[in-house]
Amino acid sequence: MSIGRHALGVLAIVSVALTAAAPAASSHPPRNGISTGTASPSGEESAGPRWQPFDLPVLEHANLTGVTAIGRDDAWAVGFTVPDKTIAGPAAAEADQCDAGGLPSLALHWDGASWSQVPVPNLGRINSVSASGRRNVWAAADCGVLRWDGQTWTRTTPVPIPGTDGYFLSGIKAISAYDVWLSGFAWDGTTGDDRGFVQHWDGVRWQLVALPALGDNFDISSVDAGGRQDVWIAGTDYTGKDTTGEKLLILHWNGYGWKQFPAPAITMVIQRVARVRVVAANDVWIAGRGQRDPYGWDINRPLVLHWDGAAWTDTHAPEERGDLRDIASDGRMVLAAGDTYSPLDDTYEAYARRWTGAGWIPAAVPAPGLASISALAPSPDGGMWAVGSVGDETTMRPFIARTAH
Repeated sequence: MSIGRHALGVLAIVSVALTAAAPAASSHPPRNGISTGTASPSGEESAGPRWQPFDLPVLEHANLTGVTAIGRDDAWAVGFTVPDKTIAGPAAAEADQCDAGGLPSLALHWDGASWSQVPVPNLGRINSVSASGRRNVWAAADCGVLRWDGQTWTRTTPVPIPGTDGYFLSGIKAISAYDVWLSGFAWDGTTGDDRGFVQHWDGVRWQLVALPALGDNFDISSVDAGGRQDVWIAGTDYTGKDTTGEKLLILHWNGYGWKQFPAPAITMVIQRVARVRVVAANDVWIAGRGQRDPYGWDINRPLVLHWDGAAWTDTHAPEERGDLRDIASDGRMVLAAGDTYSPLDDTYEAYARRWTGAGWIPAAVPAPGLASISALAPSPDGGMWAVGSVGDETTMRPFIARTAH
């Protein structure tokens, strides 16, 4: 979703964009609002490993939107808290405003035994996190970029985008301390058009990386990399969307320049990217959502593409309600996850599908009832982390869970 064209209030951010909902009753005692039993979406038979939830030291209403794992005793989860006054008050702050005070930054650290909250400069919502080592963790937030050096979080400032009225930092990927990539888009408040961008950190400063001509109205929604010469970005081209529909943008950086790849033909006129994920040079995934109604009055349908080293193909995700937020592989399975939010129905729940090599099947979700999975991260020692939130606008709580094979 282009935040520049959809100026959502705080209540809308909480109830729609962040897709948190009330947890269902369970026969198991809840831990931080999450049942310890395995839940499956929509009463379907689930597949794959079971999830283990963890107690969290967060007392405020909050949501977790990103997670990364460096080792079995070193992982980070990021997001934001929602002050009570924000929940109870009118929708005053818009999603296209850099309001660090409205939704304060939140960072949690895993030491192998428990999760703890770590002080972080308040740059508003933290939207993405990536790490290349214990002393090189990066996070993209509404009002800037954060870096962890092993001791403290500090702020870095990306390059301003001239001629625009604001920006959204959609993704970040740390390859090394001298090689970090940042994706996002800025917008024109007069026309409502988006302008996607990519920036690179060379160890000293952020610099804009020139993109090929991609249209007059487009965003870059995600970035990931397998190495210095293997960087992928993905987004959506809105140019001509009223006549021809939206088009996916997929580009690869080989260390010297960008090459744009054609996206496979997709029947949906709305095509939005949530995540590009590099597993190997011949194993890259894109997850998101699509709709068939050009005005958005349709269910969100899961969208998953795959790169096999030669071409991008549509994996033909199930024809059902599903808004994917992330996709990841832990070496044993590929999991796509999000929720079932739809503009046509204000009830939704966590959603997960597992790749069999030939198609997608239902998978267990880490939070029962109505909830949302915001991000996934494979752990170097096996298994996968999932983060998100459960609870409605007045009871929203973050969750963190991990698979146990």
